[in-house]
Amino acid sequence: MQAVIICGGKGLRLKSLIGNKPKALVKFQNKENLKNQINILKASGVKDFLFLVNNYEEEIRNFLKKNYKDKFIIRKDENYFGTGGCLYDAKNKLKDCFLIVYSDLYFRFNFKNFIKKSLNSKCAISCVVHANDHPKDSDTVDLNKDFYIKKIYKKNIKSLKINNAISGVFFAKKAFLNNFSFKKKNSYDLVNDIFPYLIKRKKKIYAYKTIEYIKDFGTPDRIKTIRKDLIQNKLKNLDFSSKTKAIFLDRDGVINKENKNKKNLKNFKIFPKINTAIKKININKIPCFIVSNQSALSRKKLFINDLLKVITKLDNYLSSKRAYIDDFLICPHYNNLKYKNYNFSFFSDYRKPNPGMITTLAKKYHIDLKKSFFIGDTDIDMLTGKSARVKTILIEGPKIKDYKMNIKPNFKVKNLTSAVNLILKK
Repeated sequence: MQAVIICGGKGLRLKSLIGNKPKALVKFQNKENLKNQINILKASGVKDFLFLVNNYEEEIRNFLKKNYKDKFIIRKDENYFGTGGCLYDAKNKLKDCFLIVYSDLYFRFNFKNFIKKSLNSKCAISCVVHANDHPKDSDTVDLNKDFYIKKIYKKNIKSLKINNAISGVFFAKKAFLNNFSFKKKNSYDLVNDIFPYLIKRKKKIYAYKTIEYIKDFGTPDRIKTIRKDLIQNKLKNLDFSSKTKAIFLDRDGVINKENKNKKNLKNFKIFPKINTAIKKININKIPCFIVSNQSALSRKKLFINDLLKVITKLDNYLSSKRAYIDDFLICPHYNNLKYKNYNFSFFSDYRKPNPGMITTLAKKYHIDLKKSFFIGDTDIDMLTGKSARVKTILIEGPKIKDYKMNIKPNFKVKNLTSAVNLILKK
């Protein structure tokens, strides 16, 4: 397998911190990031490396020559530029299949699994997506039920954006470059120019969603965050090589107040300090998921656009504290009423108390259910958690008066903050 590492950025936002040197050579734990990337890629079976450079060519060459005996190929952009143009510029150096990695990413990532899933998708190009703590200034995507990209939302756009941020890791077949018309001396962005062009022409792009640690360090604050994460030594919680515990959340009654008029976004009232509680989960590198019944969709009391507004409002609120939900599933059905507009990646057929939403996420993200928790505010939530064999935490809110089933939760608390504090003590 070949890895193409794109090292072209100028790093203007980092000059105050790193001076005149490439982002690829920023150090974490006294080791240049490029070294971290190469080591992880080699451990994943990558044998061929192609480094595409524009700025700081000499610095990259000297670093690789000093630290490696491998016969790396280093190529400077000549006729085509940008993260997409540089690939076309180096077309004669590309293997039939290859990974694409941006050099300003720090990661602990299972490339073998990503490659396998990408090959199974039979798409000419795939990308890794994840929830991050800055969706507003990230390129994000909307996915269909098969995890093909439906639409791309550029960073800083004012639109309904689900927190599926493009991470900067891709798998491609060289043939995908034949679908785009390149002009000499022009710059082309892989995500913002080539991806929309392919989607418009009905070409499938597969998105591999992960909870593994992938963080870009395009700003000084993000470099500081990565260094802090490494000092705390909690990245192993997100390591795909072993199962990890997670926290599953009901939404209505746990994160926000119950809302009878769900069509009115103003009625979506988030409880106080929810972003702080979720941030605690994120800081401790514990995956966090929402599983929610939303039968208002099938009962036509809520439309998909209303739901997307709620999802975006919650994401924006959480990101104000650099918090995020890793993923979520929603069941839109109600008894015999089946929701028909079903082509979204976050829909599930498993209505609680069926534990299917929890077990689906657990299988996808390598979660150890015996170590995990489900936080809800109803007897149905507690039954769901018990059926999934996770520890259950009941929030004693207004719906406690409707608690009819003889299902005893493992713990009882007053709110989400108390639940999170309890979990972190375990």
